[in-house]
Amino acid sequence: MKQKGTYMDVCIILCDQLSSNALRSYGNRYDKTTHINSLIQSGTSFSHAYTPCPLCQPARAAIWSSSYPHENGVTSNLPDQGFSEFPQAIPTLGDLFSQSGYQCVHFGKEHDYGALRGFTKYENKQVSVVSPEEGLPLDYESFFDENTTSQVEAFFSNPPENPLLTVVDLQNPHNICSYIGESENTTPLPHIKDLPDLPDNFHTPDMKNRPAFIQYLCCAHRRQSQTVHWQEQDFQYYLYAYHTYLEMVDKQVGRVLASLEKSGKLDNTLVVFTSDHGEGMAAHRLVTKYGAFYNETNEVPLSFTGCGVPQGYQVQAITSLLDVAPTLADLCNLKIPKEWRGKSLKSSLHQQKADSTWYAVGEWFDEFSGYQVPGRMYVDSDYKYSVYRDKDLSEELYDRVADPLEQKNLATQNEYTRVLKKYREELQEHCTRTDDPFYQLTHSYSDEYRQHEPGFHNHIGPNAVVSYFQEKRSNGL
Repeated sequence: MKQKGTYMDVCIILCDQLSSNALRSYGNRYDKTTHINSLIQSGTSFSHAYTPCPLCQPARAAIWSSSYPHENGVTSNLPDQGFSEFPQAIPTLGDLFSQSGYQCVHFGKEHDYGALRGFTKYENKQVSVVSPEEGLPLDYESFFDENTTSQVEAFFSNPPENPLLTVVDLQNPHNICSYIGESENTTPLPHIKDLPDLPDNFHTPDMKNRPAFIQYLCCAHRRQSQTVHWQEQDFQYYLYAYHTYLEMVDKQVGRVLASLEKSGKLDNTLVVFTSDHGEGMAAHRLVTKYGAFYNETNEVPLSFTGCGVPQGYQVQAITSLLDVAPTLADLCNLKIPKEWRGKSLKSSLHQQKADSTWYAVGEWFDEFSGYQVPGRMYVDSDYKYSVYRDKDLSEELYDRVADPLEQKNLATQNEYTRVLKKYREELQEHCTRTDDPFYQLTHSYSDEYRQHEPGFHNHIGPNAVVSYFQEKRSNGL
């Protein structure tokens, strides 16, 4: 680290919808990225970093403010959360660094509901690019990323004086969402032969033992409902597409790092790499993200590289994206706001170990509106516990050591009654400490949903997100 009294620049590179399970640095054998893995392996990473919410806008607002969605009020992807601006009472990362003399600059995707307060934001425009694979659909996410990368290159060709906090907010591999929509009836990639294997937890033997919210996720989650008729090979094509979008953004990460190096700033810059949330990646037959708290959707890469951070280490620890802001404040010798919920990871970056009491909490409310089943996740080094406020109280409990693929829900097993009680109490205590009204929340969705037999493959009838957009169109919105 820099010695006290000196400063370092900070560059945060944030991808969208990138599961740590997709990367070679985290054990994926199919991954072909080079720049991202080289960056992670050149620093210190964390093995199990969790998003505070598996959805874009709530996750991003939480990252930039180190506050939970229930605290800051950003609980869905709706453009109107019922209040006009991000709460002034919650300090943001941009507030702290800009008030401490840093020039804070943001490039790319925002979707933060004002939590990027304190940053100068560069307007993002779409720049058409050629698809790297015949038949692979590209949309605005890939087009915006090209513009973001070009803006960063231009910025670092003539950078301002230090100190500098830069955020490079890239959208891929989020383009996978559009791929799923265009592949509802047929794959656009039938010519591809070198397909990735399905994950070992593609099949879920005890799906009938999962919460009803999970069994009927197809009723609430538009992209999941679009995979109803997929065969196993269709999921392999989807994984191939996901990795291709990941390779696209990997090249842009390489360009960002090259521009930093060319500017002469790289040696004095701490580079943070992460994502807002993960991706289903066909585990349990799930795609994209939503209210399920499984590892693939909720665990994201988190690494710190440069400025004295040890190289090639991975800290085996439970961490949260709420920890990013306080860690950066601590590393830059700034006072951590008392309102921030996250913890500093500074000591772990040198010691390669963590406090065994660390835990992470995830929250779920709704994607847009119309199908609300509030959920919470509590995870520590031993178990993951999740619960939904559905018509019936629905719980999950997984042994993280014996069952890392989350194949056996222990919540209904009599021999785990004491363990289940312990984690119920842990979550309840957390809710009390953070004034989380979770246990007073209730479900809200129409009886027109869940009219089919449990299981995604049985889906028929309406989907809540599709209904939401149909209603908006019918109202001329």
